[in-house]
Amino acid sequence: MDNYKSISRYILLIVFYLSLTFSYAQYYSGGQDPASLTWNHIQSENFQVVYPRGYDSIAQYVINVMEYGRKLTLKTKEIAPRKISIILHNQTVISNAEVAWAPRRMEIYTTTPQSTYSQEWFQQLALHEYMHVIQISSMRQGLTNILYYLFGEQITVGIFGLYVPYWFVEGEAVVSETALSKSGRGRDPGFEAQLRAQLVEKGAYSLEKASLGSYEDFVPDRYHLGYYLVAQGRAQYGKNMWNYPMLQVGKAPLSIVPFSNGINKETGYRKKAFYDNSLAFLQQYWTKQVHISKVKNYQALTENNVYCDYTNHSFVNNNKVFSLKKDLHKNGVFVLIDSTGNQEEIFRPGYYNSEMISTAGDWVCWSERQYDARWNYRTYNKILLLNIKSGKKTTLVKKTRYFSPSLSPSGEKIAVVEVNEFSQHALVILDRETGAVSQTIKSNDNDFIAHPAWSADEKMIVAEVMNKDEGKALAIFKLQENRVQQILAYQHTHLQYPSFWKKYILFEAAYSGVMDIFALDLQTKSLYQTTKTPYSASDYAISPNGKKQVFSSYTANGKQLQIKDWDPETWIPMDKVENHSYALADILSLQEEEHFEADSIPEKEYEVKKYSKLGHLVNIHSWNFLSFDADYNNLNPGINILSQNKLATMSMQLGANYNTNSESWDYSGQIDYLGSYVALSIGAEKRKRFGYTPINKTDSAKYYYHENSLNAALYLPLSFTNGLWSFSLRPEAKYDLMDVQAKAYTPFSSYIIHSLQYRIYHSGQYKTPWQNIFPRWGYSLSVAYNHTPFSNSQGEMFSVNFAAYLPGFFRHDGSRIMIDFQDKIGRSGFYNNQTAPARGYSGLVYNDIYTIRYDYRVPIAYPDWNISSILYLKRITIGGFYDISILCHEYAASTGYPNSFWSTGIDITANIHLLRSKFPFEIGLRTTYLNEYIENTPELSVLLLFGVSL
Repeated sequence: MDNYKSISRYILLIVFYLSLTFSYAQYYSGGQDPASLTWNHIQSENFQVVYPRGYDSIAQYVINVMEYGRKLTLKTKEIAPRKISIILHNQTVISNAEVAWAPRRMEIYTTTPQSTYSQEWFQQLALHEYMHVIQISSMRQGLTNILYYLFGEQITVGIFGLYVPYWFVEGEAVVSETALSKSGRGRDPGFEAQLRAQLVEKGAYSLEKASLGSYEDFVPDRYHLGYYLVAQGRAQYGKNMWNYPMLQVGKAPLSIVPFSNGINKETGYRKKAFYDNSLAFLQQYWTKQVHISKVKNYQALTENNVYCDYTNHSFVNNNKVFSLKKDLHKNGVFVLIDSTGNQEEIFRPGYYNSEMISTAGDWVCWSERQYDARWNYRTYNKILLLNIKSGKKTTLVKKTRYFSPSLSPSGEKIAVVEVNEFSQHALVILDRETGAVSQTIKSNDNDFIAHPAWSADEKMIVAEVMNKDEGKALAIFKLQENRVQQILAYQHTHLQYPSFWKKYILFEAAYSGVMDIFALDLQTKSLYQTTKTPYSASDYAISPNGKKQVFSSYTANGKQLQIKDWDPETWIPMDKVENHSYALADILSLQEEEHFEADSIPEKEYEVKKYSKLGHLVNIHSWNFLSFDADYNNLNPGINILSQNKLATMSMQLGANYNTNSESWDYSGQIDYLGSYVALSIGAEKRKRFGYTPINKTDSAKYYYHENSLNAALYLPLSFTNGLWSFSLRPEAKYDLMDVQAKAYTPFSSYIIHSLQYRIYHSGQYKTPWQNIFPRWGYSLSVAYNHTPFSNSQGEMFSVNFAAYLPGFFRHDGSRIMIDFQDKIGRSGFYNNQTAPARGYSGLVYNDIYTIRYDYRVPIAYPDWNISSILYLKRITIGGFYDISILCHEYAASTGYPNSFWSTGIDITANIHLLRSKFPFEIGLRTTYLNEYIENTPELSVLLLFGVSL
């Protein structure tokens, strides 16, 4: 046991040091909003909301919702987080939100997701995202609070990221949105399906695999796992069960496993035993639920041994079904599936939105994400069409805020949901030939609209609608009358994807405790259950002749396509629908003193003020009193200040550190400004350096010199996508000033050098599964030219670096070819080499060099194997390489060496996690064989490889 603790402490120190190193080395930024935006802000006691001008009414609503959500979420906590800023991004079609620290703020992407559950978007975020604020704020206790005064906000989030499991971070937030409201993902059976199917059909994975993932198998993500672990803890041990584990992390971060110690104190079990017990209970309960629910067996059209989802089904004719197929190990592809299950791939879409893909006749219609080349927080959607017969793809409209495109039965019109930058919702009808808008119908009271579908006569469209107060409903948009008629009452039960079939509206709903397909009789208003699946049914379609229904039935291997006879006589009336679900959400809800009620949201009006971008450029968030000097490999005392403004347009680092080697103060500064279309970077450094020079055959003298440097760069960071490819382009011009002041014994004279560099970088990458070692296809090219035109010429340097990525022969393997070249003209010592020699060679002096490298790497095993909690091994990879370098003839002649040399070798690496830390490491060995280019160099060498595979 003592040896185990010693090993754990040693590994912990490594992980802790590396995590803090990465934390200090970077700022977190999701990008920038367009420079043309002007900003306002409003402030309450606990929030500052910063938002684009003209978005005032939404900002007022957000700040009131957040104040109300804060009051509810804090009722089970013993802390009071400090005031936090909320940044509203309304120029993007992406739906997201996140809490970031260093600097501390909440980023909200204001567009509601089409596949949201039955609660208004900002209400969801008030309960979910503010829980993250509470979680990170709870670190400000004990030792971590002391460390805060030494290091600022980065130490807080560093310790939080190191010790608090991802599953808990998101799980507690999902618990919050569920327990405090009438909705939330915890009440959505579709959300439950992933973990439930896995436990019933495959059993529980190890804690390491469940929480850290797998390259080989599908593993429910941290939201799904986390909700059930956190919720089970609260259900069994009380609503305050998780306060003590978080308290332990803050107070005693150096106790190796403070979070696990906290769980043990509250439950009597360590983290792993708690996980095992919780999942064993869920497995037993859910297995029983499947048994007593008397689910029906349907004919399977697809069966996969590897996790695979089939979604967005529609009948092309009575015998053939269109579907989007997405394998765990492959990107999505459009397929046609016949009645025997045979599949034909017809097209691979690019960065598609999967919420709705529709067909009519020979046409397929969908939307894809379109990124602004410069501004990360400005994105669009584009609507695309594919003709199945000809295989021709066309882009109908670009740069839109259209969602969920739905083709009319004739294929002549397309219904889309439009959400403008001011969060106004409307149903828009487009002409399929031209993309022109033929009709726009706004929803009642600006209700949210999702997933439109046409009637057979094309006179009506049914869609989900949702308001701020009562949840979701179903409504019919009557096109000729230009009005909206509600057909199903507002409710908090999750429902989605309505469609017409004769006198019925079909839709997916959670009435049975499982997401199944229901039918609403428009004449009698009667409801019926049409499918009865063990985990969930979705993505349904009815054949043109009305005899067959296809749908996806969730399994442990994904959403599999099933088919059944379509007979209304077999439907189950609503009064006979049974619900045998585990009422975990209700248990959590009963623990709460107060619940979210929309009519209790305050309506206070806050003073609107202009938010000055210039006046808020500096925002100091972290500092430290030590710096690492890489030149002399030592720590130096001093002070270093880190700043990043809330709009992420400027970051700054300033440092003054006492160098114990040179016995002098070193000063440095770096400013990066990204608030304009062309970005600016400025850096400066002033330091005293030293070295040794021989004064006779046996003695040497220590000499000092002062080195002052200044650099400034203008660059344009661009990125964009086209189909399955994503690209980046970065032209850059950089100025460097080097002022060296020689002192006594210095073996060189003082000098000042002004240098310029012009560089252009371009890359392209084919959409590739995340498990791939290299991109399936890709390339990168960097071309640079350096010179010193103003004074004290140091010559010139020209360099080219090119890499190409090629697919391999197996799953996730691949090759990389790199061709590098540099040519130095004139004095060679000033410019840093841009091309390295063949691997294994060091200490070479050269001006001109060509190097060609080839790598091939292939995964050979996916063990998903752990040694207790010390190490979790996810993947083992083997690779071979061959490098060849060619030097210029002049250099080879002066040294007597040949002008070319090569090396080859084998790498064996492993992807691991240490101490269940979320930081993924890659360790391994490299065996290199050299062809004896340098005398006394071993032909065969072994090198330890170590890195972070983020």
